Amino acid sequence: MMIQQITQRLQEVNNLLATCKQDSITFEQALLLSLFYKDFNETNQIVTEAAAMFHDDAEQLNEISFSLFSKAEKFLSLDNLGLQSVDFEGIFNDHLKPYEAKYEEAKDISTGLWREYSAMSNRLDFLPLDSEDYKSLDPLCDAKKAEYDTAHARVNLLYNELQQERDRTFCVYCFKPVFLSVLVERLKGISGSIISDIRRMKGDAHE
Repeated sequence: MMIQQITQRLQEVNNLLATCKQDSITFEQALLLSLFYKDFNETNQIVTEAAAMFHDDAEQLNEISFSLFSKAEKFLSLDNLGLQSVDFEGIFNDHLKPYEAKYEEAKDISTGLWREYSAMSNRLDFLPLDSEDYKSLDPLCDAKKAEYDTAHARVNLLYNELQQERDRTFCVYCFKPVFLSVLVERLKGISGSIISDIRRMKGDAHE
């Protein structure tokens, strides 16, 4: 259930903020914060799920909502001023640098091999097929082409890894601490409304 996941993940956020040195957080810590916002900022789904859950298990929904409300209050009571000075864009860029370096190195190697292969291939074009030079150069050219193909495949692999990691973690680049505060305020309001609605429904049922 999404609302239960939010409660568990918000506890992780609270634990992090209560224990980390906020003005020098690590990439993994920045990712935890930004993923929470990315995964749960569409709160309409929470409301829809809660409405369906109310009919199936109002008591469990009430317990989860109380827990979420409590954890939201805890978050809002924490001092997170240190986060305001964090350069999330810089953290994201630094994280990608090793991926980019490996890709660029592999690309340079591949480019060099292609030039060597092209030079050999061009030379072959001007040699008689039955000449000794052609016969000795042809297998070397084939070997260089195979070497290039292997290097080029590695370039493609590293490029895909770079793109996948960029896509997976781009939320860090976009993240602002105020986004998280606004979301948790909204979650507190939603959970509080659910609790009030359940209490009112129970009251109506006893009248």
